[in-house]
Amino acid sequence: MERQHKLQLSQVYCVDSDSLIELKRYPIDVFLIVWQKIEAMAKSGDLISHFEVHKEITNGKDEIADWGKSHRKIFKDVDGCQLTEIVKVQGQYDVAAWAKEISKTSPWADPWLIALAICEPAMVVTEEGNKPNKIPFVANLLGVNCLKLIDFFRTIGIKL
Repeated sequence: MERQHKLQLSQVYCVDSDSLIELKRYPIDVFLIVWQKIEAMAKSGDLISHFEVHKEITNGKDEIADWGKSHRKIFKDVDGCQLTEIVKVQGQYDVAAWAKEISKTSPWADPWLIALAICEPAMVVTEEGNKPNKIPFVANLLGVNCLKLIDFFRTIGIKL
């Protein structure tokens, strides 16, 4: 299902839970510029994520869980486009790896994050390595680019 996109003047970034958790290494009182940029991008819609990521990060009781709860609007719910794309995403995973992940009771945001990035379109920010059944590997097979958090900072112009 194709979405009609408005003219996009800026890059949208779709952030994984591991990158949000990694942000804890950048406390606001020391890295104010990082958090100001994250806040501005969240407000403008240039930083998004999936509701499954929201589930992953808000299970805890820390500053990232609190941040996720106060920024609910960046976490997108499943829609028709994602439902179409998730089938393609699933096809890029090893059958056994897919079955293992979906049998768990904890949330698994990875395939939904990739589907969202296809639909938006967006670049994924994740700390995962480029190995089979991991976000960068699967995303690249589907034409979605990925960045690590530090490269995301470079791309958006954060220099500490």
